[in-house]
Amino acid sequence: MSIIRPVRWELRANPEHRRFVAERLIALKDGLQEQVHATTSEHSLRLATWNIMHFGDGGGYDRSVESMLYIAEIIDHFDLVAVQEVNEDLTKLEQLIDKYLGSGWDYIVTDVVEGSAGNGERLAFLYRTGKVEFCREVGEIVLPTGDEIAAPGADGTNAVLQFARTPFGVSFRAGWLRFRLCTVHIHYGKDQKEGSPDMVRRREEIAKVAGLLARRQDNERRAGEKRAADWADPKEGGWNSNYILLGDFNIVSPEHETMQALKDAGFTVEEKQHAEIEGSGKHYDQIAHKAAHPGFKVLDSGVFDMFDYIYRDEDAGHYVDKAGLPVLSTRKDPKEGRPAERPRDEAMDYFRSYYRKHQMSDHKLLWAELCIDYAGNYLQRIVAEPIA
Repeated sequence: MSIIRPVRWELRANPEHRRFVAERLIALKDGLQEQVHATTSEHSLRLATWNIMHFGDGGGYDRSVESMLYIAEIIDHFDLVAVQEVNEDLTKLEQLIDKYLGSGWDYIVTDVVEGSAGNGERLAFLYRTGKVEFCREVGEIVLPTGDEIAAPGADGTNAVLQFARTPFGVSFRAGWLRFRLCTVHIHYGKDQKEGSPDMVRRREEIAKVAGLLARRQDNERRAGEKRAADWADPKEGGWNSNYILLGDFNIVSPEHETMQALKDAGFTVEEKQHAEIEGSGKHYDQIAHKAAHPGFKVLDSGVFDMFDYIYRDEDAGHYVDKAGLPVLSTRKDPKEGRPAERPRDEAMDYFRSYYRKHQMSDHKLLWAELCIDYAGNYLQRIVAEPIA
């Protein structure tokens, strides 16, 4: 369970808003229970991916106590969460674990991606230690020489590049399932037109990471089967080569070439896992898998829209009138001739368009429930074996 004591003690200066936050937390808990826990099993793995917009960046993206409570509550309804856009300063991530999630959670994080394309970001995995075991294998994905990304430049020549933000892979075990989880934040760029250099690079990054992982999985599976040559069924030696690729792919739509680049490598994407980024019509975030174990199964999946329960459209009036947030009522850098004070309607528009996304994210959380109990199938195979 997430730690909710800060509701009472850190919001005590505004009792009316504290009551409001408590009500919204109850609604959020009920929504997560209805959409996730009521339809999934404690004997399965609840996996999620979430781009938490500029998390730890400070400034206009500095999360309030209220937002940290909401973020922790959402994450705590899952067992393993891949997080994109964790920024250089890890203070907020450490607070999220230590103060709001507690000792039952741990995390693994990359170093900062250098360069303008990397945007000073990190990738992270947050996991419930009582359910998920870190298998001590971790690494960033670097393309081999000769297989780099060919990105067209303005002068018509191709630049040979690595990923703008290096994909991050970690091995985990949950129940009977051992798997390699790789999270990505694929290049976005400034030019979104079809055929533009940025769009070409986006597709190339997806194709390269998916293709590399697919080849690696095939090699691992064959090597495992070779080592198990004297087993009753040598194929069992390759069953641990299960790959899950997830994160922010910046995929335009399920029908777009950016999605096809993922599927062409042999990865499967469940139809329910097409998460639309807030208000854009784009389906950037995905969970894809290429499994070797015959028992691997996605039991359920979905998209959780937090703004159905917190920071709702209809809550704008409360935040402007009651929450006491100067960022809503006062312009940071008013233009000449404009008052520093925002009119109420404009403040409410700012809440809906900017504030709530900066406090939470402009991405919805995407999740999948995976089967991790193969005991029944394993025993049935033994029962079915002929006795010499």
